[in-house]
Amino acid sequence: MAEARALIRPGFVWQEVRDFLTAYMIDIAGGFLLLLGAVFLLWPIGVVLVKGVFGPEGFTLEFYREFFTAYYYRSFLNTLLLGVFTTSACIAVGFCIAYMTTRGPMFLRTPLKWITLLPLIAPPYMFALSLIILFGRSGLITRAFGLNWNIYGFPGVVLAQTLAFLPLAYLMLENALSSLDPSLEDTAANLGASETKIIRSIILPLLTPSFLKAILIVYVMAVAEFGNVAILSGRTAFLAPDIYTVITGVEVNFNLAGVLSMFLILPVAIIFLIQNYLVTGKSYITITGKPVSAEPRQIGKHILIPMMVISLFAAGAILLSFGVVGLGGFTKIVGINNTFTLSHMLDWRANDALMTSLKVSLLAGLFGAIVGVVAAYVVVRGKARWRVYLEGLYLAGFTLPGTVLGIGYLLAFNGPPLPLTSTMMILVINCLFRFVAVGMEAGIVKLKQVSVEVEEASLNLGANPLTTFRRIVLPIISPAALYGFIYVFMTTMVSLSAVVFLTSPGTLLASVFIFQWANYGYVGLASATTLKVMVIVAISVALIQRISRWTGLSVIRGG
Repeated sequence: MAEARALIRPGFVWQEVRDFLTAYMIDIAGGFLLLLGAVFLLWPIGVVLVKGVFGPEGFTLEFYREFFTAYYYRSFLNTLLLGVFTTSACIAVGFCIAYMTTRGPMFLRTPLKWITLLPLIAPPYMFALSLIILFGRSGLITRAFGLNWNIYGFPGVVLAQTLAFLPLAYLMLENALSSLDPSLEDTAANLGASETKIIRSIILPLLTPSFLKAILIVYVMAVAEFGNVAILSGRTAFLAPDIYTVITGVEVNFNLAGVLSMFLILPVAIIFLIQNYLVTGKSYITITGKPVSAEPRQIGKHILIPMMVISLFAAGAILLSFGVVGLGGFTKIVGINNTFTLSHMLDWRANDALMTSLKVSLLAGLFGAIVGVVAAYVVVRGKARWRVYLEGLYLAGFTLPGTVLGIGYLLAFNGPPLPLTSTMMILVINCLFRFVAVGMEAGIVKLKQVSVEVEEASLNLGANPLTTFRRIVLPIISPAALYGFIYVFMTTMVSLSAVVFLTSPGTLLASVFIFQWANYGYVGLASATTLKVMVIVAISVALIQRISRWTGLSVIRGG
């Protein structure tokens, strides 16, 4: 009898384990993802912040005192002002272009829209490169007109940031403008209201939610951006390049870098909280039903001409930026020696960096798609109360400045228990957890469109949760997984702010390669590599647009 019990008991225990895993599979998966988020998001950020208050002798505020007594507080103020000026310019110009593409002359709408969206396929720091070619000390326009204006400094950074993030503001405002019922404006015009009064009394109030969202997103992106600021800052102090200098300079000071990182996180965190407060749980309705068709209303010249001039100037600046980068990639020294050459395009160093970027991006995209889909399923179908923290944690990773995460990874994974520094895996993991939120949100949107009764029917018919997920859920959510894969791949290809701290001689990425050679003054090689990256990103954007039309998913790229 004892023998029989001994033989039966292991099987019984295994059945108990299987039943437990089956019942709590979703929550177990969610707990594992939450643990991963804590390790690869909370821990690096925590290490950075702790470095700011702990020195060799223990707790100290000496590094904060140094921040306020040295010139670093000016970096903080300049960074805040950079966000304000960039956001103001992007919102103003974005509104003018959105107005032209929705209410302006028909012949202008489509070309203007596509030109405005061109920066989406370019790394943001491409505009710093183009401005150097145009307005640098030996720039094309500088030499042609004998200008004495120095592109390096605050004006150059604002201009580059505005061109880089203009599509973000435009997309949100254009989408809202195209959704407004035109009969509202037609009725006001028939009652004698001027175009100015229509804009002031009808359009702007109805666009308030879109303006708020655009302001918040563009401001966060402008404050956290590294490439344009680092290349064009010159002698003007900004937080992102100051952190880079503190880490890579002669006297490495991780404690001071922790303090600078804290002040870089602060405005981003405040903006993120404001965004949640203004958007979460609120509903803004500007139209009911489908807008009725109407004849295009004539816009007064006092509105049309200024808006058209601003829009065409912005479109011309974008086209010129792309054109000079293309020219720089195929000439020996653009503006000085314009001899045609393929040497920049064929440079083996650039191609090696590009291949490394492709490997890292593919791995980050693959794992990002998997993590994003599972996280979305846990958030929507899980029962544990803490699942909302999983979504919040991954979204926080998406909004945090890449510079801070890069330093955090450098400090947290430089030794036991996870010695990842100088490996390709640290680049993959960093990019995965920075951008996985997009795939997760796409999956959440898709799952909320599907009734849970479909899965319950499968379970009632005897399928276990894993089979239900594989046979029922995965086919439904696969477009979101593909969307997440392409997005993570695309953004990893152009990412700079975090990976610039994590690359090593054997794992140099194309984005870091461009940044380094642009700083060295080799604009031809930097331009050629930028062109190659843009081709790859353009293909990714085309795929995302196709998937968006197929699935109805739409997530705007961020930085």
